[in-house]
Amino acid sequence: MRSLRRAGQVACGTVALGAALLAFAPSMTKASGGSAGPAPRPASPGIALTACHLDGLPEEVQCGRHEVFEDRERRSGRAIELHVAVLPAIRREARPDPVFLLAGGPGQGAIDLAGAAARFFREIRQRRDIVLVDLRGTGGSHPLACDPGGDDFMWLGGAIPPAPLLRCLEALDADVRRYGTAAAMDDLDEVRERLGYDRINLWGGSYGTRAALVYARRHPGSLRSVVLDGAAPFGIRLPMHNARGAQAALDRLIEDCAADDACSVAYPRFREEVERVLARLEAAPARVSLRHPRTGEPRTVSIIREFFASGLRGFLYTPGHAALVPLVVHAADGGDFAPFLALTLEVASWSVDTMSLGLTLSMLCSEELPRIDPPDVDAAVRGTFLRRSEYDAWSEMCRVWPGGATPGDVDAPIPGVVPALILSGGLDPVTPPEWGETMAVNFPGSRHLVVPGAAHNTSFSSCLPDLIARFIESGGAGDLDTTCISEVRRPPFVLGAAGTAP
Repeated sequence: MRSLRRAGQVACGTVALGAALLAFAPSMTKASGGSAGPAPRPASPGIALTACHLDGLPEEVQCGRHEVFEDRERRSGRAIELHVAVLPAIRREARPDPVFLLAGGPGQGAIDLAGAAARFFREIRQRRDIVLVDLRGTGGSHPLACDPGGDDFMWLGGAIPPAPLLRCLEALDADVRRYGTAAAMDDLDEVRERLGYDRINLWGGSYGTRAALVYARRHPGSLRSVVLDGAAPFGIRLPMHNARGAQAALDRLIEDCAADDACSVAYPRFREEVERVLARLEAAPARVSLRHPRTGEPRTVSIIREFFASGLRGFLYTPGHAALVPLVVHAADGGDFAPFLALTLEVASWSVDTMSLGLTLSMLCSEELPRIDPPDVDAAVRGTFLRRSEYDAWSEMCRVWPGGATPGDVDAPIPGVVPALILSGGLDPVTPPEWGETMAVNFPGSRHLVVPGAAHNTSFSSCLPDLIARFIESGGAGDLDTTCISEVRRPPFVLGAAGTAP
């Protein structure tokens, strides 16, 4: 799954990890009828906040740290620090209930979202604090950082071997079994209480929607409303369901190219080319000599079928990258894999730069793989271009990485009624709209919107930031005018070096 700094891939289970991040420069909004700057916060009852600067923000905000036990049940042993950032409301007459952001991955730190939050949620910030907490194991909160070694191409499309994973485990000062969603959400509620907020609103993207669901079950009295973007309810079992979602997104891309006059002329055999490239790579890997797209150093790369399939899936996370897929596939069919490798590195870098691999493994090995019955996998992936590759890769790594407790309350109802706005991208390859419908069952009275031209994470498209702001302000979605979401369309296909059709 993933979440915000650029619009990209959230790792609902690829080795080229992701989190759907939109990295844009923030914009400052001057409040009308109020203060020209953030109002001073009252003294915190438990977390001392001091002025700080965050990447992507030109102004000072407030940061602090809060210590929790790694083992919350025993409440003893190793203590870990959680990093907290508060973007104060601009107006002095601020609402008492802030918006907490839950990042994707799992493995992304929320503080990385500061710049995007300031820009896209500027209307929300007029009246509400925005709070960013790096959950345990992510960002600056005792991160389970794991560098398996090798270069940019080494592990794409396959499992990381046991030896590098064991080295990562040995280097971590952590019991990796203690970094599950339930503990993280109990941490979060403790931060809420220490910051002096009675109730909060949650925005979650991708894995963050799963975290929000767990929070709603464990702390319903602390929750005013939720926005769930790219829903990952417990019904979705990753990485098994990755293959089906990715195939549907690729089929839709092929159909949309065929229906587009310019794309259909430029790439009249798009589907055949996809199938041909995959078949050739299955018969024999492609050995490609090129200059590294970043360093310029000569390099020879072996591209196996799984590598190419995983790359295709990653490109489908954002419409801008998906618009390049016909060109990339066409070039590969002609023997030129340089465009594929360059785009693969760009997509993968978002994950590598912002994700905590150890945390991703801890979550998947505890909360996803144990809920999958291995005999179900073949039926779930049949007829897909990914096949079993991602399930097998994560299963292999989870044989090395210790797993913690598997959630036992996945079907428990949420006490009371929590207003929920659920957002799905019509082109999403990992959490397609069907999972938004499944998530809605947990929130009676919720409203589920499908944004037709968006993929994974929709909150920063067109009018969606304004819709989210209106939902949070009113505390309900019943009277939202959502006609503007029909304006979100797939961007034009890239036809060659000259770009899109004139």
